[in-house]
Amino acid sequence: MSERTAEKVDRGEMLPATRKILVFDQDGIDLARHSEPFEAHGFEVHKCMSVETALRCIEREDFDFAVVDQGSSGFEGIRVIRHLVRYNLPTPFVVIARSGDARCQQKALALGAMDYLEKPVSSADIDSMIQRYLASSWKP
Repeated sequence: MSERTAEKVDRGEMLPATRKILVFDQDGIDLARHSEPFEAHGFEVHKCMSVETALRCIEREDFDFAVVDQGSSGFEGIRVIRHLVRYNLPTPFVVIARSGDARCQQKALALGAMDYLEKPVSSADIDSMIQRYLASSWKP
């Protein structure tokens, strides 16, 4: 058993299971909007407004789920996704885009995105996401 795995087991025996969510969005309003439904469900949400912050967060924590902003058509979020796949495989994630871009969508799905949504994403959409991707795999 690796040191990292042993540390998780030790923490798991002492603490109740925490459900960690990474939300990356460079827009503060969208970051709050996308985080609130997860917080309302009792998840521990790590909010990141910069790529660099998200990358450091991914290196330090294991996440149960991630919501990644595409950014512009330059797809700044791709760096976050690649880091997530490298450090936190098999963390499920969705990409939320300001506007649909077929090329970005194909990249995201090829890297394992569960979904590719266009903004605006409502709280009801996030609740649906929680039910589809999270509720079935997590037992209270």
